[in-house]
Amino acid sequence: MQEMVKFLRKDKSVIKIESAPLAIMSRYKQIERSDKEAGGILLGRMIENSNDVIIDEVTIPCPHDKRSRFSFFRSKNTQKTINSRWRTSQQTQNYLGEWHTHPEAHPSPSDTDVRNWQNIMTKGIFDQDFLFFVIVGQITVSAWELRKDDAMLFQLRQID
Repeated sequence: MQEMVKFLRKDKSVIKIESAPLAIMSRYKQIERSDKEAGGILLGRMIENSNDVIIDEVTIPCPHDKRSRFSFFRSKNTQKTINSRWRTSQQTQNYLGEWHTHPEAHPSPSDTDVRNWQNIMTKGIFDQDFLFFVIVGQITVSAWELRKDDAMLFQLRQID
């Protein structure tokens, strides 16, 4: 199993994706020409007295999602999961963003991805003022942050 990955945020804090959710996302890598995009949501915790964030759970695609080789649209059924994790974690596990795959070695967001992320940021309901967006490529995992107070998409740099 791949170890966790860490990304440096714009404010120099860190987002860490634990090995278990990383392994789940990696199962959906689009290696074969017939593999469809997959995705889900990122769930995790914000560390007290810090801007660091830990992603410790992800959801997997469900039957109602729309998947093709070059697109993924998550169904709206995940709100129940978000609410459940919030309750069972004693209000510590939050919705932190979205993940999906791309059929490329080193992924970058499409124009559709960026529009979708901006739509989630403006219309979504969540506690914090930021969301993360992770794309799993065939070789690397890339991440971006979008903040409510700044419409600019910021690519996060992976660190050791």
